[in-house]
Amino acid sequence: MSLVKILDINVNLLKKATAKTSNDELNHEIEEKLANFHDMKGLPYEKSDIVRLISSIETDKVKFLLGDISAKRLYRDVDYALSLFRIKHPGFDYMKDFALNAYFS
Repeated sequence: MSLVKILDINVNLLKKATAKTSNDELNHEIEEKLANFHDMKGLPYEKSDIVRLISSIETDKVKFLLGDISAKRLYRDVDYALSLFRIKHPGFDYMKDFALNAYFS
């Protein structure tokens, strides 16, 4: 999963930005999308951890769409979140991660 794909702005995200979706609603949508992803064994994190990471990324993308942060800031924030996640969960590689791929595809 490339960083470009993670940063992609899709129609559903545009709807969320205009509807002012709450974090709880966003987390629920993320969990629903990952519900079909049952093979969490062997991954260096829990499902709740990856939901929080994806929620953080999606929230930053909404802030960008609303004009609260610049594209440069969006890139930096997402890169920082991925780096922190990698430190907290050794073995995590966003380029090869199945859950990120399932969500952002």
